[in-house]
Amino acid sequence: EGYKPFIKKQSIVRIKDKSPVTLEMFWTDNGPVLPGSHANLGAVTPAGHVTSVAWTLLSSQDTSVEAGFDLMAAQSVQEGLQASRSFVAPSQILTLADSKQIAMRTIGALPKRDPRHQSKGRLPSAGWLAQNRWQGVFDPSVNPVFLNPASGILGHTNNKYTDRSFPEHISYDWGDSQRVQRMTRLLQTREAHTRDSFIEAQLDSVSPAARTILPLIGAELWFQSEAVAEDSTAGRRQTALDLLANWNGEMNEHLPEPLIYAAWLRALQKRLIVDELGPLHEAFTHVEPLFIERVFRDVSGASIWCDVVQSRRMESCSEMSRLALDDALAELVETYGSEITALRWGEAHQATHDHPVLGDIPILRWFVNIRQSTSGGDHTLQRGKTIGTGPNPYLNAHAGAYRGVYDFADPDSSVFIISTGQSGHPLSRHYDNLGKLWRRGEYVPMTLDETLARAGATGLTTLTPVLDQTDR
Repeated sequence: EGYKPFIKKQSIVRIKDKSPVTLEMFWTDNGPVLPGSHANLGAVTPAGHVTSVAWTLLSSQDTSVEAGFDLMAAQSVQEGLQASRSFVAPSQILTLADSKQIAMRTIGALPKRDPRHQSKGRLPSAGWLAQNRWQGVFDPSVNPVFLNPASGILGHTNNKYTDRSFPEHISYDWGDSQRVQRMTRLLQTREAHTRDSFIEAQLDSVSPAARTILPLIGAELWFQSEAVAEDSTAGRRQTALDLLANWNGEMNEHLPEPLIYAAWLRALQKRLIVDELGPLHEAFTHVEPLFIERVFRDVSGASIWCDVVQSRRMESCSEMSRLALDDALAELVETYGSEITALRWGEAHQATHDHPVLGDIPILRWFVNIRQSTSGGDHTLQRGKTIGTGPNPYLNAHAGAYRGVYDFADPDSSVFIISTGQSGHPLSRHYDNLGKLWRRGEYVPMTLDETLARAGATGLTTLTPVLDQTDR
């Protein structure tokens, strides 16, 4: 109804060996005000306006910790589902199992938006207009629940799992669908599952995206071979095509094909969009397989992306595919050497475990940062999402740092592994001792028997808090 003063709060940041810094923070009824320098917000915020953010995690009635305690005390799936209703933020997927039931539920408060919302939550909007402001949050009963499906299987890979319309749609931003399709195929091809069959699925490195896209982008290239020198552009192209023609899509760290495939798709997507988007194409750091598939299948005329708008002639998708492969191979030769068959996916796709404090310090970083050659990729069940930017865009920056397989019939046969070690201290022998097992796809046994756990322990660590005078 008019102007209203900011809510002002002060936050004191204590800095070692220096004077404390006092920050003055501003809030509106919609949430905290973000500085214009953050994410270049100033460039899109109208003059005389500020940007504030609404977030469920900022709720003054956050009962997520209470929900966590109730979940730990739950004795059944039904009790777990009931306990999860008071979880507020951040929203995530909860999977539950007991001796009789299985369930999967979206937990966390879901913002309740007006159906007339101008951007439907996808873009910043005019926060002073009533239809753009949150109408509170939905009742927990709106959160999707999947209980005891007829297939006996529940799982997700951050994929879309509901077709409900806005505003009960959950999200417009979902993960890929390729991984959940692969998971479904693996789980449905067996009548009975064991611990080892789930380990096999967890470590599966076959890329459904590669199996789908390669026949499309290489269709007119594979049979255009000619007598050329092996070290020429055409020769390298033919060698790469021969390798990919016999590849099953497995993103194995020891193979050259995954690296050729990944580089080809990156170069292809760039060629498809750079003429339309200009410098903005750099914002698309990861390949969108569905986009490329639609272009090469000409879905609703999508093949128009293959034409370079600035040129007079009409370029074909086959031409773009060939040029992109040459671009990719030139990049790989410059980085890894001219022998195409000697390329290795794992050399580029290294898992990055950087020390948060010492990781950028010269010399020290060679000792504290852990690097591991890894299999998997952006669209495999064995998660190994690439970083997408920088001098090596193929670094593995997002993987399953913790893997666990639990046997409810025999809990003591359950297994787990983490990607580094149990200690965060670089000088500890437990700093990276589990990393090699993780890389090789091996696990260590888990036990619920306290006697066995103590018997297998190498020592006992006692944590004793030192109380500040104000805490006494």
